[in-house]
Amino acid sequence: MLTIPARTLRLVAAHWPALLAWYLAGWLARYLIIELASYFGATSALIGLLILPLAALARLGSFIAMFLVLRPSMPSFQELRRSGRGTEEPGAPETGRRRVTEIVLTSILPFFTFYAAWQFLSVDVQQYATGSLENIDPFQSGVDRSAAVLNVRLDVWSIGVIVVAFAGRTLLKRYRVKLPAWSSVIAVYCEAVWIYVALYFINSYLGQFSSWVSSRAAVQWYETVKAAAFEAVHPIGVAWAAVEWAIGRTGGLVLLPLAWLTLAGIVYGRALAAPKITYRPKNAYYTSARKRIDGLPGQLRRRLAELGDGVTGRFKPTVSAFLLIWRAGAAPMGLFVLGYTVIEAGSSWLLLAGVRLIGPHDLHAWWMNFDDMLVFVVGVIVEPLRLCLIAAAYDFCLRRLEERREAAEGTGRSDATEQAGTVATA
Repeated sequence: MLTIPARTLRLVAAHWPALLAWYLAGWLARYLIIELASYFGATSALIGLLILPLAALARLGSFIAMFLVLRPSMPSFQELRRSGRGTEEPGAPETGRRRVTEIVLTSILPFFTFYAAWQFLSVDVQQYATGSLENIDPFQSGVDRSAAVLNVRLDVWSIGVIVVAFAGRTLLKRYRVKLPAWSSVIAVYCEAVWIYVALYFINSYLGQFSSWVSSRAAVQWYETVKAAAFEAVHPIGVAWAAVEWAIGRTGGLVLLPLAWLTLAGIVYGRALAAPKITYRPKNAYYTSARKRIDGLPGQLRRRLAELGDGVTGRFKPTVSAFLLIWRAGAAPMGLFVLGYTVIEAGSSWLLLAGVRLIGPHDLHAWWMNFDDMLVFVVGVIVEPLRLCLIAAAYDFCLRRLEERREAAEGTGRSDATEQAGTVATA
C-alpha cells in the first residue's frame, strides 16, 4: 500500500521534464484556442461555442500524453503487457495514430462530464466571455452586441449542431476502415462538439431548473416545516447540518480523485482484458422482450445491435476502469485519496505563500494582471505531481488485479490436483 507514494516520487524523478513540456503545451493550446473563440465570439456566439470544445480537447490531449509518458515506468503495467493478458498484443508498438485516436475518443465523454461537473467548463466559458467583450467595439457599428456573447439558446440551430455532430461521429465510426487516416481528426472534433454543447446547455439550464424547483410552494412548505422542527429540537438540527456538511465535503474530496483515476484507467485500459458485463435476469418481461427482439428481421436486428453497441460502448471502458479500482481495496484507495487531498491543499498553500512573498500591491494595477501568472506557476509545480500520483495508484490497481488472478489460478490448480488424487485413489 505504501508503494503508491514511493512510486509517485520515482515517476516524478524519471519523467518530470517530459511531463512539464506536455503540461505547458496543453496550457498554451487551451489559452490560444480560447482567445480564438473570443475573437469569433464577438461576432457570433454559436461560432465561439463551436471553437470552445477544442480548448477542453487541448487539456485532455495533454493529460493523455502525460499518462502515456509514464507508462514505461509502471512495472505492473509493463508486466501485464508482456504477459499477453491485455487487449494489446505483447510487444506491440507504444504509439500509433489510430490507437491514440481511439484513446481520445473513449476519454472525451467521461473527461468532459467531470470537466463540467467540477466547473472547469464554466471557467473556460467565463474566460471566453471576458475575451469576447474585450473584442467588441460598440462604436464601430453603432450596435451594442455585448449581450449576445453568451446568448446561445436551445433552438433549432443549436439542436441541429448537436444532431449533425453526433450523426457525423456515428458515420465516421461505422466507415472508419474505408476512410483515410485524417478522418479520425474530424471524428474527434464531432465527438467533442456534440458532448460539449450538450453539457453546456445542461449546465446552463440546470441552475434555472433548480431555482424553479426551490420556488415551488411544496418545497417552500417543506423548508418551513423543517426549520420549525429543527428550531424546536435544536440537537437534531445541529446533527442534520453536520451530516449535510460531511456529505458535501466527502463527495468533493473523494469523487474528484476517483474520477481522475477512472480517466487513467480509460487511457491505460488497452492493457486490460475488458471484463464481460452481462445482464440476463430471470424475469418474464425480460424473456418476452428477448423473444420479440430475436423474432425481428435480421437486418433490423443488426441495426438495433449496432445502435446498442454505440450507446453502451461509450460506457464500457469507464465501467471496466471503475471495477478495477473497486477491487483494489478500500485502504489503498483511501491512501490515494489522502495523497490527492494533500496535493490539492498544497496548491492552495503555494498560492498563499506566493501572495505573502510578493507582498501588498494595488488590486487593479497589479493583482488583476498578475494573479493568472501566479496560478500558472503553481499549476506547473503541482500538475505533474498529481498525474504521477494517479498513475502510481492505477499501477497499484493493476498489481492487485494480477494478485487476484494468480490466487484464482492457484485455487484452480489445487482443486484440479485434489480431484486427480481422488480419482487415483479410487
